[in-house]
Amino acid sequence: MKNKFKLLSVCLAMMTSSLLTGCLNEEQTQAQAGGQLLPVKFVPVSKQDVTVELNLQGRTNALREAEVRPQVSGIILKRLFTEGSEVKQGQQLYQIDPATYEASLAAAKADLAKAEASAYSITVRAQRYEQLLKTKAVSQQDYDDAIANKKSAEAQILAAKAAVRTAEINLAYTKVYAPISGIISKSDFTEGALVTANQPSPLTTIKQLDPIYVDVGESINDLLQTRREIADGTIHLNKDNKVEVSLLFENGEKYPEPATLEFTGVSVDQSTGMVNLRATANNKDHVLLPGMFMRVKFPKGIQKNAMIIPLVAVVRANRSDKYVFVIDEKNTIQQKFIELGPEVGTNVVVKSGLDENDRVVVTNQQKIRVGMPVNPVDSTKAQEEAEQKSAEQQTGTK
Repeated sequence: MKNKFKLLSVCLAMMTSSLLTGCLNEEQTQAQAGGQLLPVKFVPVSKQDVTVELNLQGRTNALREAEVRPQVSGIILKRLFTEGSEVKQGQQLYQIDPATYEASLAAAKADLAKAEASAYSITVRAQRYEQLLKTKAVSQQDYDDAIANKKSAEAQILAAKAAVRTAEINLAYTKVYAPISGIISKSDFTEGALVTANQPSPLTTIKQLDPIYVDVGESINDLLQTRREIADGTIHLNKDNKVEVSLLFENGEKYPEPATLEFTGVSVDQSTGMVNLRATANNKDHVLLPGMFMRVKFPKGIQKNAMIIPLVAVVRANRSDKYVFVIDEKNTIQQKFIELGPEVGTNVVVKSGLDENDRVVVTNQQKIRVGMPVNPVDSTKAQEEAEQKSAEQQTGTK
């Protein structure tokens, strides 16, 4: 019984779909026969000089980043900074318990004094043996032994001085200083914690944020083209031989500080074929933080007589193929695949696929199909008429 109901439902659905399709086709045919064609707005393909910009994407990185680690072992007595604040190079950050290192320094100094006292006695004896050797009061062997003992004592003094210096260095390492200036992160160790020399976990991290890097990716083909354009003067460099760029936040807002794009030190990623480029931007107010997504607008000069169309006219067939609908001289829809260049505001440069007299559809792309007759409406003229009418209404109101 259930199967019968399912079969009946399927049949009713198919009949309803066929009736609706027939009605729609009949209405469309009647509308076309009565001259009520679908109005479709278009813009004529135009040629003009445009400022070409290359849009790149990247992320911010600190100019310098230092992980602070202890160089001696001990208990942390004090943390001498505020987390998240700006610190200066050479500023003390931590104090490690210095007691054992002070004792080691005192012992090293005592060993040095002992070595110097012993060396004094040995040196005096060597000088006395030198006088006695002239009168044959001592043998040559006794004199040689005295000289050897003197040199050994001098070596012991040097070793004792090195031990004192080592003890002084270790004592100084109980004060942990900032290696660079920048913004310091949270402390991963508190007072009372035991730290060890050169441990893998840093005490904290300091990042220098002014200026700041913006690392972006560009295909190797685009980079080579850019270098050719720099060589022939299409792209102009500033006085430091760098290209000035504009930075935009993820929401499209422009970053107000100046930035430059550097071309030195690039490498090609073998898996993606992309080149890592680096932009440097002023960041005195620390608005930019490491890890932020940024868009980089890279000016590539002026392109003469570029063929441009609105971006809304472009339809993507897949990742690589793109096309537009055009209205031919019989006012029917045709399809043309195109090759795009860089974007220019709300427009895009077309490298190939269109003719200068083509009328490119900018509305109702989802409702039209190839070969369909339409009622073409010039979008540029319609906009001009609307603006003129609005201006007249405002004048009449005044």
